Amino acid sequence: MRELREAAGVPLTRAAAESGWDKGHLSRVERGHTKPSRELIEWYDDSFGANQALVNQLTELDAAVRAGRDVSQRDLRRHVMPVLLGGSVPIDHHPDDRAELVGETVPDGTQVCRDQPFEKTWEIRNSGERPWRDRWLTRQGSAGAPGWLRSPARERVPDAAPGEVVTVRMTLRAPSQVGASTAYFKITDAAGRLYYPGLESPPIYCTIFTTYDL
Repeated sequence: MRELREAAGVPLTRAAAESGWDKGHLSRVERGHTKPSRELIEWYDDSFGANQALVNQLTELDAAVRAGRDVSQRDLRRHVMPVLLGGSVPIDHHPDDRAELVGETVPDGTQVCRDQPFEKTWEIRNSGERPWRDRWLTRQGSAGAPGWLRSPARERVPDAAPGEVVTVRMTLRAPSQVGASTAYFKITDAAGRLYYPGLESPPIYCTIFTTYDL
């Protein structure tokens, strides 16, 4: 959401004034510390030209959480041209750079006991025309706050030639509270700058249901 706003050249103060939401609330939402309301997501969609991509993704994620279904991230990909944000993208960013999720373990809605560690893997294809070097799968928002699905701040993405599929493995830990929780990740450089700041590559994520026991 922050990337959309910055791409439109709208300061956070102006976004708060125009939307009617508090600036601090918008900041917490954009940093992944507070879940956005549907109304706020709709406002971002309409104001920054996301063409309903954010709303559609939220709808599918909420449906998966309520029903315990596995919604493939491939179904959530939005074909939106990348948005360049000047200095906020890596120096080797290129418009022909693409990533595609082609497989994963721990399907969305998997039940996990409280505080239990588990390994999640994602298979990601370099579907663009540029080789990947020194890339990371970086957590968006807090990686270890109480009540959140805990994870490393980032894991290395293996180097990949165009067309190659690589596997990223990560050990996560379920929160202490019972209920649904989600962790979001994006592909970045070592400095944390996004390779795909637009919506052509939605966040890679993990959604689980925490239970008392299985």
